[in-house]
Amino acid sequence: MFADMLRKNKAVVGFDLGNDYAQISYCRADQSMPDTMSLVMGEEQYNIPTVLSRRHGADEAAAWSIGAEALKDVSEGKGILVEDLVLLAKNNVSVKVEDEDITADVLLAVFIRKTLAILSLYVRTEDIEAIAFTMRDMNSQLMENVKKAAQQAGFNEKRLYFLSHEDCFFQYMIHQPGEMWIHDVLLYDYRSDGMKSYLLQMNRKTNPVACFIESDLFPEMKPVDISKKQEAAKNAFYRQLDAELFEIAKKQCEKHNITSVFLLGDYFSREWCKESLRFLCRERRVFQGNNLFSKGACYGAREKVFPSTLSTSYVYLSDDKLRANIGMTCDRGQEEIYFPILNAGTNWYDAKREFDVMLTKNNTFTLNIAPVDGSKTRLAKISLEGLKVRGNKTNRVGLRFFMEDSQAVQIEITDKGFGEFFPSTGRMWRECLPLEVIS
Repeated sequence: MFADMLRKNKAVVGFDLGNDYAQISYCRADQSMPDTMSLVMGEEQYNIPTVLSRRHGADEAAAWSIGAEALKDVSEGKGILVEDLVLLAKNNVSVKVEDEDITADVLLAVFIRKTLAILSLYVRTEDIEAIAFTMRDMNSQLMENVKKAAQQAGFNEKRLYFLSHEDCFFQYMIHQPGEMWIHDVLLYDYRSDGMKSYLLQMNRKTNPVACFIESDLFPEMKPVDISKKQEAAKNAFYRQLDAELFEIAKKQCEKHNITSVFLLGDYFSREWCKESLRFLCRERRVFQGNNLFSKGACYGAREKVFPSTLSTSYVYLSDDKLRANIGMTCDRGQEEIYFPILNAGTNWYDAKREFDVMLTKNNTFTLNIAPVDGSKTRLAKISLEGLKVRGNKTNRVGLRFFMEDSQAVQIEITDKGFGEFFPSTGRMWRECLPLEVIS
């Protein structure tokens, strides 16, 4: 599969879409590690402010600018600023721009399209096999609007994936050298709304290795503008901020055996977090940067379309994920085979599968439910009441597996008949497998 990817020169993209800024990482077929798109060639200018400017009097083709260019247009009085694009999309609200109501998905489409146009300088659009979007806080409305925006930007739904920041952290770490995650890994993400921590832990006694992430938000670390304060006041503020970070890190590190620590965000600075860094660097490896999530999304996109052995060796489990492998045993000729349906570690909003089966013996089929926590595999028997099975391989039914929330797996079964000889009855059955039963 990887050789096929290499031959076609395909690439995958990780798009970290934040309300403050966005980042894009990409990975070509011949790359082992992703690169992050820089706005200036040869420099590490990864952050693209998530803002738009509607230019005064410009024609439609040149009406919008994004990022730093948009901020420049507004500062020079050439345009009207539109910000909070992710929050607008999350709440599905419109914005009035020069007496015109513009919906959130349209605004987001402009930003995504123009941002991906910059990416085309690095990777040809036709070579992009998949894009994984990641956001700090996701809901179904936000994902739907991002999906619409990406489609308006020329990307069809089959090439789009969504990963949480926790997913991206997990994907990033399992693609790093093993000595970086011998034990637990701690990540601090510092943005305008405060600092959030992520603690990655692994249960290496399970197969596959079950991974868990605990997250905590620290709004008391919310950045404030102190540019106009006196030097003494600035120093006092930074000492207090350092003390707060030190206490947070000390509590978390005392409870866990931490191998590595990651500090994400431009708000971290060696000039103020001196004591905290001195503590964190004791017998731990500390890394600072701001493109881990976009790289993790890139790794995740690659695992979606070109899975490696890591996909079967490690699984990240959260409240939003399926915690069991679901499949069924089928007859193929003279032998029985196991047919996988939904894999453990799949986000509930990605847990979808459709296929047809032939009923040969009776009007029932059985699902195999194998929890990844090592619990015993269980069976769930599904009966299609009222369906007469003829026994001559002419009973074809369609199965559709999906999830409407994180609580249960839904199953729709449709009688499809068998051509003109045995037309479909049009009957449909619906079953529900609650997660507490299968996880």
